Amino acid sequence: MFGIFKKKSYLRDQLGDFYDIHCHLLWGVDDGCRSAEHSRELAREMVELGFKGAYLTPHIIYGLYGNNTEQGLREQFAQMPDVAPLEVRLAAEYYLDEKFVDHTKGEVPMLTYEGDWVLVEYGLGAQRASHQDELFELALSGKGVIIAHPERYAFLAEGRNMHELDRLLDKNYALQLNLLSLTGYHGEKSRRVAEELLLAGKYTFVGSDCHSRVYTKAIAEGVISPKVVEPLRELMENNKKVLWKK
Repeated sequence: MFGIFKKKSYLRDQLGDFYDIHCHLLWGVDDGCRSAEHSRELAREMVELGFKGAYLTPHIIYGLYGNNTEQGLREQFAQMPDVAPLEVRLAAEYYLDEKFVDHTKGEVPMLTYEGDWVLVEYGLGAQRASHQDELFELALSGKGVIIAHPERYAFLAEGRNMHELDRLLDKNYALQLNLLSLTGYHGEKSRRVAEELLLAGKYTFVGSDCHSRVYTKAIAEGVISPKVVEPLRELMENNKKVLWKK
């Protein structure tokens, strides 16, 4: 009868010393921050929540953000306003579309994390058969592959197609959890899948996927299951040890 008085586990309480690897803080390039001032405001709120650093990972999607190129994003990052004490670095979130393989040819260096890891994103709906070939080409080029927020993909969440994830893990690809998936922000199905994968040790990294102050508000108010607290903290440590080497 006393279970109803059990202390809640707030997501914000887990974020001290958090080094984010996935956010859309770079302004004017995608569906994230619209202006330099917006970037400053969002960075301030992230710091208040316990963020110490953040990789800025703008979308690279042919036909939607078609003007986003590695060189153009580097130039925009050079104009990033001062958001200290938040430490910022640049990477990208590459969409697995028909143009993705062009980025693996080496003509222009890809935007990668420390250790030459690359963040890639499936469409939220059905996958294409060529995705496996595209990821293989990326790995063959010497890059580490990180799959962004697999718990949000319908082709995985619907029917629990965990064998598809096992195929990715067998190739030594890493999975990245979205923080807010654990709160139900992306839907109850995503929350259940996120918890299942986290407790099974399937994830390697974790990111906020912050696009705006709507996200920081949701993080500040979000409640997570107590059973995911320790494995979540382990992912945060992996962020620092693997992708944030000083």
